[in-house]
Amino acid sequence: MNPVLSKYLGVLSICGVALLIQSVSGATAFEGKPLWEEGAKNPIAYEQEEIQRSRGASGNSRSGHNRVFSRVSEPTYVIHRAAEDKANGVGMVICPGGGYVDVWLDREGHDVGLWLAENGITALVLKYRTNHPKTDERGESSWRVREYDWDTYLPAAISDARRSVALLRRRAEELKLDPEKIGIGGFSAGGHLSFSAGFDSKYWVGEYREQGQPDFVGLIYPWLWDGFEQVVADAPAVLPTFVINGLPDRLTPAHKCLDLTRALMEREAPVELHIYTVGRHGFGLAEGNRAKSVGLWRANFLAWLRDTKLIAD
Repeated sequence: MNPVLSKYLGVLSICGVALLIQSVSGATAFEGKPLWEEGAKNPIAYEQEEIQRSRGASGNSRSGHNRVFSRVSEPTYVIHRAAEDKANGVGMVICPGGGYVDVWLDREGHDVGLWLAENGITALVLKYRTNHPKTDERGESSWRVREYDWDTYLPAAISDARRSVALLRRRAEELKLDPEKIGIGGFSAGGHLSFSAGFDSKYWVGEYREQGQPDFVGLIYPWLWDGFEQVVADAPAVLPTFVINGLPDRLTPAHKCLDLTRALMEREAPVELHIYTVGRHGFGLAEGNRAKSVGLWRANFLAWLRDTKLIAD
């Protein structure tokens, strides 16, 4: 097992095609639609049912919920559509974090998607397949040992991400999107998933090898394991990339974001990096955060989309 993978598996989740167009109204528990059609081959299948846990939502939560899902074998999605008078043609897939064991669907998913929709960006929030800890004969489990090996699991999760990008692109006319302005972004493990979907062609399979290529990538305190610099060097194409992290983050260290930015600069990618002095792992939208600068990442991201001409002035 990759040593960096082994190091962080036990802690990452602590912090952080039908079409559903979900209206923005009140504290709705958004109901996802299946990402894959019935009968599609699925290498990730659990005998036990999917697990849902609920945490207290913050007073700043747009969704009014803070649900965490695990043992996910059937991925789902919800689309938050920007109002017509605000829509700018940009679409974005959101991949919440959770160490690939959990999916923090509201805090790093729907809350983000609703915020994007408020700012003219139509967002697809993805509940992707997870890789649950394996239970031994004593009924105990370890985060270091998963139900599926990574060569089986990662292609499945990345297929979920790239299919979601393709879904937005296919529905571009209906959703009033520019099919050349469809991005992906994620938090923590969702950042790794977004990075892999955008850059790591080793895991691109099937019909979404081409259709699922995002046009830009947003990485919020992303989990990056060893070898990501070489992935960037070998990538078929480099994408505009926005990267943020907090200096105190010990789960997904900020220095890896520096290394990633350096690798992207070597390939002359339009990359922007923000490392905030205050901001522990899992700050999400950072609304209501007592730190002053980390909450500016939202405005920084929108400004970057304008600087890269993804959003027209």
